[in-house]
Order: sequence, then C-alpha cells, then structure tokens
Amino acid sequence: MNKLSEQLLELSQHTAALETRVEAARAEDRKEFETHTAEARARVQSFQNAFTDRLDEVEEGLAAPWRELDEAITAQITRAQHNMDEHLNALDLAQAQAQADDAETYAEIAAQFASLVASEAESAMVEAKKARANANSLEKQPS
Repeated sequence: MNKLSEQLLELSQHTAALETRVEAARAEDRKEFETHTAEARARVQSFQNAFTDRLDEVEEGLAAPWRELDEAITAQITRAQHNMDEHLNALDLAQAQAQADDAETYAEIAAQFASLVASEAESAMVEAKKARANANSLEKQPS
C-alpha cells in the first residue's frame, strides 16, 4: 500500500492533468468560436464591399437611397460587433471569477481533507504506540 503522501501526490497530479485537459478544451472551443466569428465578419465585409462597388457603378440618383441604407446597416453591424465583443469580455471576466471561486473552494476542501487525514494518521500512530507498549509490557511479564 502506498504512503498517504504518495496517494495525495498522485491525486494532486491526476487533478492537475485533468485541469490542464479542461483548460485545453476550453481554449480550443474559444479558438474555434473566434475563427467562426472572424470568418463571419470577413463575409459581411466582403458583401458590404461588393454592394458599395455595385453602387459606384450605378447612377448617383439611383444609388443615393441605397447608400443611406448601406450606411445604416454598416452602423448597425458595427454596433452589434461592438456589443458582442463587450459581451465576450464580460463572459471572460465572469468565467475567470468563477474559476477563481472554484479553485479557492477546492483548495479549502483539500486543506480540510488533508487536516482530517493528518489527524487520523496521528490518532492511528498513538493507538499503534499504545498497542506496542501493551505488547511489550505483556512480553516482559512472567507467565
């Protein structure tokens, strides 16, 4: 049987490996989301550029109302992108704070568990010494 310290070390290493895998998965998900977002923004920009180019080819009298609409849509898209960026930043902060809270709670529980285990080990050592002392005294008594 492994020593308690070896078991705790093994548990700690297992937990650290699990945390690393979770963080890697979270980072991969975030990277994938950012890739999709960047692609969507590029497509929107491409459509806007094509529309603006088309308006440049049309007579100004026909293009004027469409230019106003294009400017309004561009402003709306810019606001939406800004709001989305702010929302993602708020989510990052909330996620970081939740992770910190979880880590602090985990550390407290782990410390309490370690204290409990240490107390139990100390109690077991006292009982073992008492048992050994009793065995030694019985051994020294004449039969």
